[in-house]
Amino acid sequence: MNHYFAVLDDQHDVDDPVTVVRVAEGAGPHGVMRLNEDAAWSQTGLLDRIRSGELPYRLQPITAEAAARIREQREKTIDFRYSILVADDDPTNKPSGVLREWDASDGRGSYAETFTRAGEWEHSTVRMDIERGSNIANRIVPADEATVRRFTRSRRPAFRQGQAHLPG
Repeated sequence: MNHYFAVLDDQHDVDDPVTVVRVAEGAGPHGVMRLNEDAAWSQTGLLDRIRSGELPYRLQPITAEAAARIREQREKTIDFRYSILVADDDPTNKPSGVLREWDASDGRGSYAETFTRAGEWEHSTVRMDIERGSNIANRIVPADEATVRRFTRSRRPAFRQGQAHLPG
């Protein structure tokens, strides 16, 4: 389960936070991610630095739904490239998953995410896996945003109500 926190200061409130931190329960330091300037989740030590008083920010627990809204707002400036994942032996191209990719704002690479059963976009190496032959069960077929949205809406679970809690 993931827990989410809005990072606040005097100029940023819970509706427009400095960033959002996502903590994967039981994952240790590698499971602490922040929403970066490219609307991607990246590993961070921000939570520890705030807790220690090193940084003058406050943490406010937020729901997964609130975190998704904040991320979606930041994603409006991103030019995504969409694809569907199809079983390699499926001649009908029925999607078994979806992939979105976009370029980093600094021009140094790109991001890739697949939509999970938990109803969230998560970092993915599926394209690299297919290209190097370590995933021969799937192939990638370019798609438009509408096709990917239909797929994700059909798979998105209802968000749980309630607030996150600060672990540990």
